[in-house]
Amino acid sequence: MSTAYTTALFNAKVGASSGHGLSRMSTHLHAISGAISTWAANDTIAVGYIPRGAVVTNVVLKAASQLDSNGTPTLALDVGVVGTPQLFKAAVTTVGHASGASVDTTNTGAGYLYQNTSGADQEVLITVHTAAATPVAGTLELDVEYYVEDVAGSNP
Repeated sequence: MSTAYTTALFNAKVGASSGHGLSRMSTHLHAISGAISTWAANDTIAVGYIPRGAVVTNVVLKAASQLDSNGTPTLALDVGVVGTPQLFKAAVTTVGHASGASVDTTNTGAGYLYQNTSGADQEVLITVHTAAATPVAGTLELDVEYYVEDVAGSNP
């Protein structure tokens, strides 16, 4: 059975500014020492929203320190939206394995310039693809960059 976690920013439902133009959503998970030790495969962390009409230009997953200290680390993470958990990143193993900071800037083909045409805000999720062999407390951060296209009927 998988567990769903949320962040304070997700619960506050922080979205894009109104109108057309460049917007940036940054969502952060800090001091997750209590959660990472219990993460299991298929657990999800809801980190924020992509507003309707948003076009995603970049997704960056970062760890401030090592999250799996095993000699053969197994931690792998997916990044996507509800219904498509690997839309932006699939089974990332470059984040949280080495001591020190690590980052993954690779974006999947389908996720690059993905436009939210669902008519509603979409939840952004980090899914545990494979749990850490030896979990270590640390900080995980997800940055999603996008701009908002005008949506018919969205003007105040």
